[in-house]
Amino acid sequence: MSFSSEIKEILCKTQYECPGCRLSELAGFFACAGKNGSDEVRFSVSNKVLSLRICNALKSEFGIFPENDRRRLVIAGNDFKKLYTEISTDVVIYECCKIAYIRGAFLGGGSVNAPDKKYHIEFGVKSDEDAQRLLGVLEEFDFRPKITHRKEKTVVYIKESSQIAELLGYMSNGRAGLEFLSVQVEKELKSSAQRQVNCDSANLEKLAKASSKHIEAIKRIKAAHKWSTLPDVLREIGELRLKNPDLSLEALGKMTEQGIGKSGVNHRLNRIVEYAQNLRKD
Repeated sequence: MSFSSEIKEILCKTQYECPGCRLSELAGFFACAGKNGSDEVRFSVSNKVLSLRICNALKSEFGIFPENDRRRLVIAGNDFKKLYTEISTDVVIYECCKIAYIRGAFLGGGSVNAPDKKYHIEFGVKSDEDAQRLLGVLEEFDFRPKITHRKEKTVVYIKESSQIAELLGYMSNGRAGLEFLSVQVEKELKSSAQRQVNCDSANLEKLAKASSKHIEAIKRIKAAHKWSTLPDVLREIGELRLKNPDLSLEALGKMTEQGIGKSGVNHRLNRIVEYAQNLRKD
């Protein structure tokens, strides 16, 4: 099941807050759902939970029982006229009804990407007039939707993750918003872990290159029979580096007799490298 389908199932379990909410939800649904003919509307019933909610709402509000045409429901004739006469009027009155209208629009033609991918929620609306109406309702709740056109539909969409989570929360009394946020948190944790892995890999590569440089310098000095001429502190850190090529500078410092810090180790190893470079010049 897709993330959008999961969200729609959650929305279908949301209770109506007032008698007007059911009609408002139907108005939003039919602004986005189905394909209108001259005297009928057909809409998909691939989501059985959604089909049951809409059919129950149609039965309760208008006494309409849609015809089942394979995987589509059909409302035709007088039922079609009755439906569109009622929902074409201004049924969105109270704040809860406005939220129900948005929820219905999403159930009818909405989709939302799972937040482990890119952030995007949209409503495929059947007309520019309905799109402007939905845009206005969304803006009343301080959302910042945009409009584009795709094929035969007008699309109202939002791409900000915080706004998407808030909108899903509005439509479902919090439940769908929590679902979105949980997936979003999981995504961010995975991204954080990957960044840490990348950082660790970069640090290991840096350590390996530095260690190789140190060891090469030490071996060059020894090959020139000059190792014994170096100060004791340099020979001490050099021998530790030879025996522990994978250890960090901090760890090497703790192994010295004086217990020096990272900067002290780095300074001594750089002196060894510089000495080896001078040998090459000579």
